[in-house]
Amino acid sequence: MAAAVWIGGGAFYALILHPALARVGRTPERSALLAAAGREFGEVVRLAIVVFVATGVVLAYTRLTQPRLSTGYVLILALKVILSLGMFWLARRIGRGKSALAVGDAQVPPARWWRQPQYQILLLGAVVYLLSLALRIVYEQSLGVPI
Repeated sequence: MAAAVWIGGGAFYALILHPALARVGRTPERSALLAAAGREFGEVVRLAIVVFVATGVVLAYTRLTQPRLSTGYVLILALKVILSLGMFWLARRIGRGKSALAVGDAQVPPARWWRQPQYQILLLGAVVYLLSLALRIVYEQSLGVPI
């Protein structure tokens, strides 16, 4: 649920809200709306991070203690943790206003959309989600569960 809220909210911002507000232009109302939305979404992201970390630690502990766990599982898990930490760092950077692009007021050429932190989080989130699916498959295969 936390992944759906965080990544879904990021997708809404990146694919709908940001482009729509870019058409409006720079106005005081737009800046106020972005600031308010950023504060509210920041609260949701902080809660999602707590849920991610808590459930991730429990799940990793229970699965890493299994005797028949493969090396592939551990490698995929390590990659997922590294990418998740990157997402958390970017979210914290946005939350603290360290990036001018975080609030959406800076104009970035369309060819460089991937340099904006909100888009980077969205892309990393999709990869982390796919890695979660891969972990589930690898784990179930190690237990001999048919897929």
